[in-house]
Order: sequence, then structure tokens, then C-alpha cells
Amino acid sequence: MPRRDPGSHPVPSSGACHRPLAVVFMALLLWLASGAAPAEAQDAPQIAPPDRLAVFLDCGFCDESFIREELTWVNYVRDREAADVHVLVTRQQTGAGGRALNFDLIGRRAFTGMDYSTVHTTGAGATQSEQRDGLVRTLRAALVPYVMRTPLADRVSIVVDEREEADDARPRAVDDRWNQWTVEIYADGNASFESRQRSASSRYGVYVNRVTEEWKIQLRPFFNYSYSRFDREAGTITSTSRRDGFTSYVVRSISPHWSVGGFGDIYSATFDNVAMRYRLMPAVEYSLYPYSEASRRQLTVAYRAGVSHIAYRDTTIFDQIQEVLPEHTLNVGYAVTQPWGQINVGMGASQYLHELERYSLQFGSSVDIRITQGLSIGIGGSFRRIRNQLNLPRGDADLEEVLLRRRQLATGYQAGMNFGFRYRFGSIYSNVVNPRLTGGGGQDRF
Repeated sequence: MPRRDPGSHPVPSSGACHRPLAVVFMALLLWLASGAAPAEAQDAPQIAPPDRLAVFLDCGFCDESFIREELTWVNYVRDREAADVHVLVTRQQTGAGGRALNFDLIGRRAFTGMDYSTVHTTGAGATQSEQRDGLVRTLRAALVPYVMRTPLADRVSIVVDEREEADDARPRAVDDRWNQWTVEIYADGNASFESRQRSASSRYGVYVNRVTEEWKIQLRPFFNYSYSRFDREAGTITSTSRRDGFTSYVVRSISPHWSVGGFGDIYSATFDNVAMRYRLMPAVEYSLYPYSEASRRQLTVAYRAGVSHIAYRDTTIFDQIQEVLPEHTLNVGYAVTQPWGQINVGMGASQYLHELERYSLQFGSSVDIRITQGLSIGIGGSFRRIRNQLNLPRGDADLEEVLLRRRQLATGYQAGMNFGFRYRFGSIYSNVVNPRLTGGGGQDRF
């Protein structure tokens, strides 16, 4: 007989209540995939090229003050509606641990239809100075075709560094003794002390990666520990927790739209009442758009199916101390970054195959849209329906365990949301850099 939560009330069948949600979600994905988005302005009359290029830099991680100091021959505007060129910069991590910066230049007004894309790659060991120097160098070169259509064209010159011999500058095979494997070791921790309380935490681990056009491999052991102590007149309270494990995956590229792979992990956590879990799950994924377009848009469907063996720290509410659990998951995700903003939508489902009423459903989304000049809105939220908490320990949790988060509690759902807007008006130009009394050197984050 299927297990029922002790003391719980019968739960109505979820098939009917979730079916409308699934229909609405799939309709939304189809609408987004069809390219629906805030439309650009319709065909406009011919506009004469400007005396100086107006650039809207759309980059949430760039050191914009440094860029404005280095590239002084353009006007920087605060809104894309006032720009001649919209520069959209996105980034992805490379297989060697570096970054690939994708530059998409979208011509507007007199430059409508004049679009250009390029990529700049930095190594894993690049300093912040090297990263921003490379970004500026790439942006300077990418803007040349637009500047050549302005009165500044007569003042443009191109300098090519030819210090290397011609033979050395030619493309050649790379002798990689690591065969594209990378290893990253990390460790950090923190501690705080007061007269009657103290706490400390640490985490450390290793990332071992190999990324090629055909393969994506990762092996990752990790270890997390936290400790808290509170001295009271009634006595001393101490709390410790651990979360350790080993995760791994192997993914094989089949085509521009298909991938297959497998995931395996070993996991232990005091909060989750898991002494040890072993899990193996083969997987397949389909991408509606080619993977090469992932930095700007992607719509993927991924399915996993496998089995896990779990040994619990304490006997569960279902009188289990260990068990074998077959399960499968389905995840659908849509993400797009365009000149008009960003949209991220995701839906996931997980279900145990031996007891189909044990499942979880989750939905999350975030939207950041530029409505008009100076006005943008953002809204996001998530909801998770939980019906698969097989790991809960038997017995009631005391107040100390709840407040110190030493024990997971039973729940039927998790939800959250965020929202906001920004509206800015006044001068559209933002060329001036004034770092006085900023307290941080006047630098934005890279």
C-alpha cells in the first residue's frame, strides 16, 4: 500500500489542478519560442549619420567607468532609444575556466540593419585589469564600422601589433599536455565572535573539468561544515551541521540540438537526515535552438531517469532506515537576452516510480523588460509543490532544532516572489566619470 504521511489529511488528486497550469505554461513557451517580444520600431524615415556615435552599453558586469575613460570618442547614453548603437554584452564560462564575452552590436536610427557580433575570450588566470583591457580593445575594434560612417572617419587609424614573426603568427596546432582537463581547488571560511556567542563555517572542494566540442565532463567532491555556540544562563547550546558529497556528469554532444549523458552523485547531509545516498541517472536533452545561440536564447527539455540508494541518519516517518528509490525528472527551461530585456522561465517535475503519488512540481520565472525610455520593470517568482519528503525523521522537532535549522520540517509547498521598477529621467548622456569620495575607488564591478 502507498505510504501516507502520519497525521496528514487526504490530498485530492493533483491531475486536474495541475493540468491547467501545464497548458498555460506550454502555451507561454510556444509564444516565447515564436519570437514574440516587445517589437522594435517600425520602418523609420532615413536619418543622417550623427556627428558623434551615441552608444548604449548593455552590460551588467562591466567596469563602465573604465570604459568611458578609455573610449572618449563616443557619447554614452542611458537608454537604447537614444542610441545609434546598442552594445549587448553577455558572458559564458569556457571549458578551461575562463570567460567568453559575446558582443552583439545592434544598429539603430541611421544604422538600422547594421548589426555585428564577435567574441572575446579571457583565460582562467586573467586579472581584472587584463579582463577589462581585453573588453575595451574588442569594443573599440567592433565600433570602427559605425564610426567610419560619421565625420570622425577621417580621424580613424588602425594599428596592428606585428612584433611576432609572420611564421609564429600563423595558426598552428596546440600541444596541450593536459588534454583540455582543468583542475580548480577552492577553500574558504568565516568566523565571528561575541561575548556570548560565536560561529564558524568552512567549505572546500575540487572541480575537475574537461570541455570540448563533443564532450563535457565534471568531477566534483565538496565538503561543508558549520558550527554555532550560544552561552545562556540556563546553559550552553551548540549546533553543528555538515553537507558533503561527490557529484559528477558526462555529457556527449550528438547534434546542434541533441545531447545525452549521465549524472552520478554521493551525498550526505545532517539537515536532510541523509547518512549516505548513492544515485545514478542517465539523461537526454533537446534544444529547440542550436546550442551555439545559448548566450542569447535557449529553450531546452531535459529528461533523467535513474535509481538511488539512501541510508538515513534517523528512522523516517515511514519507518525506513534505508531504501532504494527509482525516480525520474523532467525539466523545461526558456531563457532569452535581447535588447528589450531578459526573460527566464523554468518548470520542473520529479516523481518516484514506485509510488507515483510521491512527486514535486516547481515553476519559476523572472522578467526584466525595458518599457520605454528610462523605465524598466522586473518581476520574478517561484512556486514548488512538495509531495515527496520521504526523508523526514520520525518524531516532533523541538524549538531548538527549528531555530538553529538542524532539521528539515514537513511542508506542502515553497513559494517566493520579487518585483520592482526603475525610472530615470533627465540628461540622456553619461560620459563624465567623477570618482571623488566614492569610497571604493570609483570603480564598478567587472
